[in-house]
Amino acid sequence: MINSLFSPGDDWQNNACLDWSHDSIVLYINGYRKAADLLVRKVADTSSNQNILVYPIAFLYRQYIELQLKYIIRESRILLSDGSGFPEHHKIKALWDVANGLMKRIVNEVDPSAKDYIARNDVNEIGGIINQFNETDPESFAFRYPRDKKGNNNLEGLTHINLRNLRDQMDLLVEKLNKYDLVVGLLRDWQSEMRAEHAP
Repeated sequence: MINSLFSPGDDWQNNACLDWSHDSIVLYINGYRKAADLLVRKVADTSSNQNILVYPIAFLYRQYIELQLKYIIRESRILLSDGSGFPEHHKIKALWDVANGLMKRIVNEVDPSAKDYIARNDVNEIGGIINQFNETDPESFAFRYPRDKKGNNNLEGLTHINLRNLRDQMDLLVEKLNKYDLVVGLLRDWQSEMRAEHAP
């Protein structure tokens, strides 16, 4: 039986290609963030649907954070010859602590000049935004379900979220996390080149 939900159609321009990237996690990361940005833009342009779109918007941004941190952790561990995995949980504060700890190791063990590119202010701003998200949604349930497993309101005490401000803060976070991504990516490329040159 053909799966009619997830199959290509004759209108090729609407067919999404799923197998063109060798590392699809990057597509997920960019997809979640881009989807949230598009929804915020739609709300801003129409001044409507903010009360229902807030939930998927916040969830998509949080999913971006989680996957971006896991990607940085994985790539950092490969660079440091410390495995190639990442924690399987959804706790973004703990993921940030791991990612930032690995960057400190990279500065100490691989490239001290990385600390000139990733400034203390960058680290503080990332930590501040992630801490705020963590206070509201520590384990990725608050914007997916109205109540937790005990029946409590997941967003108790929270009455309004300015979506434009949320997007602006996420833009700042993306800019800062991209610094981590760039440092690790460049160092991994350099590491691969060195290994290729010294290969028998």
